[in-house]
Amino acid sequence: MTDARIPDAARMENGEKTQPGRVRSSEAEPLHTIDEVAEKESMMGSISLASLGPALVCCLADGDAGSLIVAAQSGARWRYSLTLVQIMLVPILFAILEALVRTGVNEKCGFSAMIRAHFGLKSAVFSLVLLLISCFGAIVSEMSGIASVAALWGCSEYIACGGTALFVIFIVVLCDYRQVERVALIFGLFELTFIIVLFRVHPAMGDILRGMVSFDFNSNSFMRMLAASIGAVITPWMIYFQQSAVVTRRFTTTQEVAQERTQSLLGSCMAQAIVIAIMIVLAASPQEAKNLESIAGIQVAIEPIFGAVLSKVLISLTFCGGSVCAIFVVSLAAAWAVCDTIGDVAEDPFSLDQTLMEAPKFYGSFVMIVLAGSLVLLACPNVIKLNVFIELLNALMIPMSLLFLFLVVTGPCMHSKLRIVGAHRAVLLVLFSLTSSVAIVSAMASFLPEDRE
Repeated sequence: MTDARIPDAARMENGEKTQPGRVRSSEAEPLHTIDEVAEKESMMGSISLASLGPALVCCLADGDAGSLIVAAQSGARWRYSLTLVQIMLVPILFAILEALVRTGVNEKCGFSAMIRAHFGLKSAVFSLVLLLISCFGAIVSEMSGIASVAALWGCSEYIACGGTALFVIFIVVLCDYRQVERVALIFGLFELTFIIVLFRVHPAMGDILRGMVSFDFNSNSFMRMLAASIGAVITPWMIYFQQSAVVTRRFTTTQEVAQERTQSLLGSCMAQAIVIAIMIVLAASPQEAKNLESIAGIQVAIEPIFGAVLSKVLISLTFCGGSVCAIFVVSLAAAWAVCDTIGDVAEDPFSLDQTLMEAPKFYGSFVMIVLAGSLVLLACPNVIKLNVFIELLNALMIPMSLLFLFLVVTGPCMHSKLRIVGAHRAVLLVLFSLTSSVAIVSAMASFLPEDRE
């Protein structure tokens, strides 16, 4: 089949932005091989460097500063208690990402545009407001991680945050989507550093297994951490980014869908492995304090094992890598959502492949969310409490996003080969309902007064 978009695709590979109006979502080809080869294709696809894409970037962004800080605080305070919860979140994270691949290919528009099309403008605007709150908090969270790393080395927090913001803006404004994706992926892979740390600590497996089934549901602090742990993994901006990125990548074949599905599984396992690693390391470290007051507390906790300099290097690579990767994902998710809700749905999914003058709404929204988060951070109080609160807010916002996703991906508007039906639908309903229920109950319980110790 002849692809009328080949010239644009070639220009994007050369790092050029497309001309206005050259690519429209309405012109994007349907999943043209689905009926012919769907029965022959495997559900899972192979992975190559060229195929690495949205799901892996999205999952690595999940291991951002907020998520890592919540995991560290969880391990320091509650040791291995929430390890089982993190393991159980792997299939849930995969189910969400896999469903978003389906809706992205089928709808050919971002998540906000999909809500607007299926549930009306009011629902889209309401979800956008909640998303922007989440994205704003996430940017503050990421910048707080970078500022804290700068403090470890005695550098200025102002310079660190300002430099990071300018770097991210520079990359997004001058590069197309695939180039931005590669930069985010490179930074995100630095998070794997802490998995190496875990093998060096080698905690007793018996202690981990016993701790995994030890819960303190009577503790408000434990419930607060449970909600934050869910909100750190299942985030609203992750959902919005994944669908928009799938659309931007213009997946049109069952092979591409299968590859993205495989990456969703790989990314889900990788993201949770990183979170679990930092949780176990903090639980097993020879520390005395049970409450972390800053990222410096994490460095101090592992310093007896790795020494002062190496512990700083490990913490810096992990937190800076995850934070920069997440800043790309969060800010792009917000910018795409704004354009999807109030802009021209036909053009907006491909705004990142256009120039600054061609897509002013997109780039304006992107720059504002990055700069706003950077500026607010400078007046930020306790970094640990801030990040736990932000992830707690995410946990309260997740149910609505999952509801919209479930209704669309199982609804009659989906292509018959992409629609989730039967046992798969029942499993998805159980996973989404369980996640939403636990997030809401634990979040509400966490608003009770602090435990007396």
